[in-house]
Amino acid sequence: MSGHSEAKDRSMVERRAGVRIDADRLDYELARRGISYRQFAELSGVNETTLSRARHGYRVRESTLRRIVAAMLRTPLMPGAELLLSEPHERAG
Repeated sequence: MSGHSEAKDRSMVERRAGVRIDADRLDYELARRGISYRQFAELSGVNETTLSRARHGYRVRESTLRRIVAAMLRTPLMPGAELLLSEPHERAG
């Protein structure tokens, strides 16, 4: 097998494997913006079930991660929300 073919095969496996999203961080970022998962699903174009599954440890495709990040960057923060929210790493687990 050539080096190029091995790299292509590895890339395909990595894409299928997907990425895990930090659920606490996602909750925190949505709270900072004052929006629900349902609202965020509409804004991001990501199915609400997919967001729920990601929140529970299932992997998502890189393209889904890109849509989530793009929507997060487009959604303004709620002024003052950070005054009442705990950083994700500070939460009791």
